[in-house]
Amino acid sequence: MKIVAISDTHNRHNHITDKLPEGDLLIHAGDLTSVGYKHEVEDIFNWFNKVSSKYTYGVVFIAGNHDRSFDPKFNLDSQTKKPDWLEEKLAFLYDNVYYLENSSVNINGVNIWGSPITPWFHGDRWAFNRHRGPEIKEIWDTIPNNTDIIVTHGPVYGKLDFTEYDKLYVGCFELEKRIYSVKPKLHIGGHIHEGYGMTYDENTTYINASICNLQYEPNNAPIEFDI
Repeated sequence: MKIVAISDTHNRHNHITDKLPEGDLLIHAGDLTSVGYKHEVEDIFNWFNKVSSKYTYGVVFIAGNHDRSFDPKFNLDSQTKKPDWLEEKLAFLYDNVYYLENSSVNINGVNIWGSPITPWFHGDRWAFNRHRGPEIKEIWDTIPNNTDIIVTHGPVYGKLDFTEYDKLYVGCFELEKRIYSVKPKLHIGGHIHEGYGMTYDENTTYINASICNLQYEPNNAPIEFDI
């Protein structure tokens, strides 16, 4: 199966339409928008529907910390669920467009698990933050042992997670431990724009598929991987 990975398009998805290679499955690892406004979400959902025809099995995507409407804490009407307009949009995605939120999908025998969760980042300003340690570990513990591809918005500690400004590795320790246990074939993330690229260890290939660079210019190419 040929995977095409992208992340962190931040409303610039139309700039990469012609750069998207064909393949079997397109995976987007979050930060679809700037801040998750309704018109931004509707635009990229329409784009997913448009480009899904290029892929044998369609599109899998997660949200990211910028996609605030996906996180119920930003819903002024009810902080226990997403806005009604978004719930309706998610319920009527194309048959070959899949949204994952701490959940799995099996596509042509490949088990894919996805999550928007990232370690705590600027407090409650952004979506899907969890404190490092036991709180975020609870999420990663739900990753099934038979997962082939793990998609998280944030990176694994020490893997494509070095920040230029702070000169720190900011990936998640607990996610690193869980991946070492599950041993997926592939981990796809983004979040740290300057971490764009690919690396690997003896069990897993790691991809940071951020399309936008530090200046939020969509200069990075989609990353292809055969699984």
